[in-house]
Amino acid sequence: MTNHSASAPVLVRGGHVLFPDRTCRLADIAIRDGRIAEIGKNLLAQGDEQVVNADGHLVLPGFVDAHRHMWLGSLSASSSDVPLFAYMQQVSEGFGDPFTTEDVYAGVLWGAVQAIDAGVTTVADWAHNLGSIADADANVRALADSGIRARLFFGGKASSSGDFTRYPDQAREFHALARPDRIAAGLALRGPSMASPEDTEHEFALARELSLPISIHAGLAGLPGAVDQLRTQGLLGDDVNYVHANEFSPQEWKLIAESGGTVSATPTGELTMGLGVHPATGLALEHGIPVGLGADTVAYGPSDLFGEMRLALAAERARTNAGPIARGEIPAELSHTHLDLLDIATKGGARVLGFHDVTGELAVGRYADLITVDLAAPHLDGFGDPVLAAFLNAGPGDVSTVIVGGRILKRDSAIDGELLQMARTLVRESRARIRARAQ
Repeated sequence: MTNHSASAPVLVRGGHVLFPDRTCRLADIAIRDGRIAEIGKNLLAQGDEQVVNADGHLVLPGFVDAHRHMWLGSLSASSSDVPLFAYMQQVSEGFGDPFTTEDVYAGVLWGAVQAIDAGVTTVADWAHNLGSIADADANVRALADSGIRARLFFGGKASSSGDFTRYPDQAREFHALARPDRIAAGLALRGPSMASPEDTEHEFALARELSLPISIHAGLAGLPGAVDQLRTQGLLGDDVNYVHANEFSPQEWKLIAESGGTVSATPTGELTMGLGVHPATGLALEHGIPVGLGADTVAYGPSDLFGEMRLALAAERARTNAGPIARGEIPAELSHTHLDLLDIATKGGARVLGFHDVTGELAVGRYADLITVDLAAPHLDGFGDPVLAAFLNAGPGDVSTVIVGGRILKRDSAIDGELLQMARTLVRESRARIRARAQ
């Protein structure tokens, strides 16, 4: 399997590079010690690099998935056409509750392979099926072994066999497992939508005692008032990430902006599962709130952010176009652009995770987290704007190269063979156990 402890120099040559100022120009990218050392035309090779030929390719920052339950990798495409609580009963309880430590490792590793294959280089792993410190260790090891960058939010075991009286001790033990170089720590808390005010206060105090960022599900249809409750309890802060945020009131949006909170939107899951009528991306931008995109659950939706970007843009325009259309008018202007959504899927997610100074854009000194998209296929061979062509039409199969911290995890459209073989073997063994238990 690929050695993730060190990275050789890499030269990405001749690609259409998307720069932080949103311009796209032909350039080379030199990578040394895991970081971008130089960007420019016709860079001289030093002789010791691995050379990635990016001619005819678009070079983008790696996607930053701002909310995903990685343990669900083994359960991809296992649920559909049911609302939230039926989904939780079917997947989290029915399949997830009996998970062993081996199942956790296999699910997270396969989930990471799915993400990497789709061009995701960094993920917020909202881990809420960890019943023991051994499970937490397996989760950390799987992320580390995959090569992906992550913020792992520890959520204990959220199904019926979970014992939240053990959560404080487990969270402290989990904190010691984090690997700050690539696997940072956070706490996935139940929050006001899922816990009593007393439990919410204790769990927020624990996170702040440990100096760990907080992520909660909030703003879901039928579960109102989470942000108002946090204000009443004096718990708002810039360390709080709000996942979904579909049904926040104007006052709640104002409170999040004033307190410095962040938002993670997962359009496919939210709109198809009935969590809200539009994703939170547009309202977050309007309020100046950092916002990222996530795939959420591959048990119910896709594993990539290409589709999430397109759906978010379409849904946001449906929201803002509703007024003029209701008046019988054609909208005079459209809200947001494809470049806005690309920002959200890269640097936006990096801000949400607290990684904005190290990843999310292609700039000298940043970690070399980047992808290339092959533009040769007919659906990507466009009129002249490779960024727009990729936004409109690209998918995981078009991602030809994935580099994380200078380490090549996908090359020539193929995941590292040893990693893929091991992950596939483990997930098939895990699925056999899951199916046997479900009989």
